[in-house]
Amino acid sequence: MTPDDAAALIDEATRAAVPYRLHWRSPSPRPGAHGGRPLGMGGAFRGFAPLMDFPDPRRIDVRMTLRDPFGGLYVRRLEQRSAATVYVLADVSASMAFEGRAAKLRLLATLSAALAISAHQYGDPFGFIGCDETIREELFLPATAKRGLEVEIVRRLMAFTPSGRGALGLVEAARQLGGRRKLVFLVSDFHMPLAHVEAILEALSRHDVAPVMLRDSAEDVDLPRWGLAALTDMETGRRRLAVMRPALHERWRRHARAREAALERLCSRYARPLTRLTNRLDTRALWEALSA
Repeated sequence: MTPDDAAALIDEATRAAVPYRLHWRSPSPRPGAHGGRPLGMGGAFRGFAPLMDFPDPRRIDVRMTLRDPFGGLYVRRLEQRSAATVYVLADVSASMAFEGRAAKLRLLATLSAALAISAHQYGDPFGFIGCDETIREELFLPATAKRGLEVEIVRRLMAFTPSGRGALGLVEAARQLGGRRKLVFLVSDFHMPLAHVEAILEALSRHDVAPVMLRDSAEDVDLPRWGLAALTDMETGRRRLAVMRPALHERWRRHARAREAALERLCSRYARPLTRLTNRLDTRALWEALSA
């Protein structure tokens, strides 16, 4: 990738920055944009408390104090707006090298850069971990609040060639997250056994997980109804020639729909609803899924 290509991708990511919302209170003491568990000087009203329990005379509420027949002093408890750590855990196995209507690795880079930009705007630390069978050290970027992480993510992904046979390294990555609850975007084409998907989601169960499927319509939607089709298993490299006909085409599509329905059920058990991005970064679809 040339510097001009990288700059164009960053520009696209900047225009596509993705807003997200938490459905839980962040335990982080770091000030930010989300509802938090810690109490502070500003934010949403959380109720009253005796001054002896929260000794801050600046927050004495005169009206509540006058209501107390025993003359107790009361203060207002206010919720601090807090930051939340955000990670992208990305599948970078061999199937992510597929290029048909789109380049999935480029789509991954654009999405990750857009999320990094959004996280910086919210004041949230952001990190990225790419995995195939193992955690790829060259694609491991710990969470930071520093500006410009999107440039490093794009540079590293565009210099990377997927070759791994599977993405179970995501299980180890999930274990490394540990600690406080985080918002985790699990990004993959999900061309892996459903048992592997379940193992990954189970390892991430303590976190708020937003699964994102990257699809290239050339992989299944655009298959011909008649003629020869050269099929390649991107994970193993095995090739075969299939004679496509309407009955086989329909059977193929039914199998794909059944597998996707099973994947949706699996995601609903452990995470947010599955979001599909086909050929391009659709920020509206992503925002609707994150707001649900």
